[in-house]
Amino acid sequence: MQQRQSARAILLNALDQVLLIQHADSTPVDPARPDVRCYWATPGGGIEAGELPLDALRRELQEELGLANVVIGRQVGVREVPLNLSDAGLVLSHETYFVCRVADAPQLNQAGMSDSERQTLKTIRWWSREALHITNAILRPGALPNIVEHALHADSEPVFIRD
Repeated sequence: MQQRQSARAILLNALDQVLLIQHADSTPVDPARPDVRCYWATPGGGIEAGELPLDALRRELQEELGLANVVIGRQVGVREVPLNLSDAGLVLSHETYFVCRVADAPQLNQAGMSDSERQTLKTIRWWSREALHITNAILRPGALPNIVEHALHADSEPVFIRD
């Protein structure tokens, strides 16, 4: 199986709300959950050849959300998950999560997205910690509420994320 490195943001505002992007896929991304095509996930994406994870995350935040002034902090988690990506097929995704802070108001940046992202990424929303814990919406990863709580503790070590 092809390997894919990616960098993702636990993107927080001044109220400690986390920004998530709603995805609506034409085909299932998660081979373990073929019934799921609509879900909420953190911003971020693949690390290109020769690119450092922090540089990749900065690029992805600019491309997807038009954000240039993001404070990227420490690594808070890692996850390995098989994904069926429209542009790469079945891959083992190695995801590294970083806690990030932003003061700007992000918006979906259609101009910076690839064609597949334009078809998939639907809307963004700031989620309170409480809303994350009680929602019936599908969150990716499923442990996202706990990762956000973990990210808010300044002295926490990175964790291996399980769904």
